[in-house]
Amino acid sequence: MQIILLIVGIVYALKKPKLKALTSSQFPGVPAEKFAEWQALELKSINIFLWATWGLLIISIPVGLLAGATFPGGALGLQGLFFVLFFVLLVFSAVSGSKAAKLKKQLGINWPKK
Repeated sequence: MQIILLIVGIVYALKKPKLKALTSSQFPGVPAEKFAEWQALELKSINIFLWATWGLLIISIPVGLLAGATFPGGALGLQGLFFVLFFVLLVFSAVSGSKAAKLKKQLGINWPKK
């Protein structure tokens, strides 16, 4: 599961700089402030998703090694906590992503072909 999340995270990590490089001038029919709102929502969604995948994986390794035995429920309880955090972060990412998708559709934003 963690390997799949790492790979999916790579896809989003590669998308992030391309998204940041977009400017409102590339979308002449879209008001600049609405473009900025869409871009910010997309970036927020990507950042939260990366925390859910890469962030929790990176944090879970040392925490699991250092606190796994002393955490209530042991290592299994700690894994459960990280699993819950993962899904909470995915929900927050999905909320931002849904808002961005709705705005993208309303504004008719299509990624430029480069």
